[in-house]
Amino acid sequence: MVDPQAWQTLTTEIAFQNRWLRVVVDQVVLPTGREYEYTRLEGRGIGVGVIGFNAVGEILLEREYRHGVREVVWQVPGGLATPGEDLQAAGLRELLEETGHAPAVVNAESVRYLGMIWDNPGFGTMCSHLYLAQNLVETDHPRRDPAEFVTLHWVSPAWLKEAVRTGEIRDRVVVAAVGYLMLQGLLT
Repeated sequence: MVDPQAWQTLTTEIAFQNRWLRVVVDQVVLPTGREYEYTRLEGRGIGVGVIGFNAVGEILLEREYRHGVREVVWQVPGGLATPGEDLQAAGLRELLEETGHAPAVVNAESVRYLGMIWDNPGFGTMCSHLYLAQNLVETDHPRRDPAEFVTLHWVSPAWLKEAVRTGEIRDRVVVAAVGYLMLQGLLT
């Protein structure tokens, strides 16, 4: 079986943009020769997320109202890297800004790259890079953005796995982080 062919882009127009994203409309030619209008979203940065553990093995999660789904959701600390910013540094910056926590020591043992996930490849190239941070300690007061209203929760690995299994947690970054940790034998 042969993989599907790439589409040919004829034109690209920016329909809307703000500081968070750009809506792009492509006129494409499908492999059948038919022209088709395709709408994409382009992020204004690369996403980073950090799943963090304290010294006793509890996991730091956040609860935040997300207007897009109109619900308070479970999530890991994260956000967007600034252009040119090291992704691990961006993840640790977001962790500190949102929670006031950081690894007691930052080294290859305490902070590890877990992997990357597409946010939604049907809409565009936006992605999130996931990191594990161990031995978190409170080092500062959170310095959240004006629209961030977050509560912090320390949960057990068993609770986290069950919350993902039952669908209480549906955030793609948390679900992917759990999968990466389980595949690496770091969450049993």
